[in-house]
Amino acid sequence: MSLPGTPRPGPPLFAVVTFWAFVLGGVVFAAVFVVNWQTLASRMAQQPPRAAGAPPPRVVTVGAGPVQVSVPVTIGSPAQVPLPSKPSDVTTGLANVVKTVLPDWQGTERVNILLLGIDKRDDEPIEGTRSDTMIIASIDPETKSAAMVSLPRDMWVSIPGCTAASACVGGQQRINFAHALGGPELAERTVTSDFGVPIDYYARVDFRGFVDAVNTVGGVAIDVDMPVKDDEYPTDDYGYQRIYFAPGPQLVDGKSALQYARSRHGTSDFARANRQQKVIVALRNRALQLNMLARAPELAGIMSKSVTTNLTPVQMVSMAKLLSQVDRDRIQNLVIDQNYVTPFTGSDGAALLSPNTPAIRAAIVATQRSAAHPEMRAKVEVLNGSGTAGLGQKAADFLKSQGYNIVNIAAADAEMGSSQVQVLADDHGAAAALANALRVPQTSISQLPTPNASADVRIVIGQDFRLPPTS
Repeated sequence: MSLPGTPRPGPPLFAVVTFWAFVLGGVVFAAVFVVNWQTLASRMAQQPPRAAGAPPPRVVTVGAGPVQVSVPVTIGSPAQVPLPSKPSDVTTGLANVVKTVLPDWQGTERVNILLLGIDKRDDEPIEGTRSDTMIIASIDPETKSAAMVSLPRDMWVSIPGCTAASACVGGQQRINFAHALGGPELAERTVTSDFGVPIDYYARVDFRGFVDAVNTVGGVAIDVDMPVKDDEYPTDDYGYQRIYFAPGPQLVDGKSALQYARSRHGTSDFARANRQQKVIVALRNRALQLNMLARAPELAGIMSKSVTTNLTPVQMVSMAKLLSQVDRDRIQNLVIDQNYVTPFTGSDGAALLSPNTPAIRAAIVATQRSAAHPEMRAKVEVLNGSGTAGLGQKAADFLKSQGYNIVNIAAADAEMGSSQVQVLADDHGAAAALANALRVPQTSISQLPTPNASADVRIVIGQDFRLPPTS
């Protein structure tokens, strides 16, 4: 998926699935924490008991591998989790340990992490390299939801502090150039200044460990929706080979997962971004399904060699607990694709993308809201029965800005005095949320079962409708 600023010989190196460092990394650090806790339990069991009345230790530091964590411990207090007396007590399951031992994420505000995949050959320094992949991972501790937003590398944006001497034109360059110019920090500032997303942390990935990570969890299950054929997939010896993925569900190993996410011929970059996100979610699901305790040291070693981040080990442990509480239906994906950018040719003939910045900002907010509120994903039809031209479109635009999935906008068969919300496909939760968003009384909701309807819920705008104020 590499696209450097200027052509260079040889196949591009893989720089894609960065979110694995986040979702799997959290689980890995959680497992490492448990393994370290297990070791501590074994050591504590071998020590003589404390004398009666002796004060309990306040803090212990555990960890002999790539991670060490200091954790407050109060032994014998009914308000605290008791320290296991033997290692076997810990192996009853990661879920119970996550629930009772791991520290909570501190804070209730949304956390945004910029995930960077780097376009770098083995003999090149990481400084000055472009971020071939940029994904915003957005986690809401309050609603236990997460959103992923993939940003195309060829998007032409303003980069803070970039001048003509740094290859910028009027302060602008491809978004992937920000990392080359100023590392993760400038990449963070660029995303924030252009799209209004405050970035709290970053994770930069070297992908040598990706194949090993997938193989360690026994492969990942992907459902290929469309055939993927690439006759020019690069090999390690600078040659090419043909790869092909037939439609349908399949379990793939690390090498195949890499190929599926990396393939850059026969489809668009937008389609490839979608595949990357599928692999990311598949890896998360696999990691959470398996007992990670036995594989924790191996995965932790991969993590320590493959990821650079400004998240502390304790924050990663806390994030692991938070991630374990995020249900699959509260993870939403967004690819900034042809719906949000316009292709154009640069002065040097390069193929670039001009972003529709207001639309991108709105889409990011809508995706975050949709992740937090699954009922917003219901298919909604808006009919204008108010007699006021354009009011139906305005209502639909408002709902889109709130994260609702609008599938049809049309005129009603007749004017109506009062607005109505009609349940077409038994989605009562979505109907109630829709009525609440539009400030329509819940008494306006009615059942209208419609087999094979194109929408789940219909709102008929009446003469009494008033557009809610935007926040």
